Amino acid sequence: MKDTFITSEGCIGRSVFIVRIVLLALLALGATKVAIDYFDHWHHGSYSPLGPFISIIIGLVCILAGLMQLLKRLRDIGKPAYWTLLMLIPGVNLLVLLYMAVAPSKA
Repeated sequence: MKDTFITSEGCIGRSVFIVRIVLLALLALGATKVAIDYFDHWHHGSYSPLGPFISIIIGLVCILAGLMQLLKRLRDIGKPAYWTLLMLIPGVNLLVLLYMAVAPSKA
């Protein structure tokens, strides 16, 4: 089965999970920086609220794609899908991400 980035079907290993999460975080941070800088220096009016709005939209898309990667990784280590709900708890979400990054794949 071909692994697609925006679906939750399939399994991914530790290294692929880490690379994809880091790339999604860098994409969200980079897009935020570019959008805020671009609209703060707009010469045709005051459009500075557009920068944070666009960065929120891009951030939400990256979060959804990251949750898809988390579901793939949960399937790979044999944990139930409801563990994604732990991502809603501040502090615990970082521990879950660290656990997903170091947990071995299920044989």
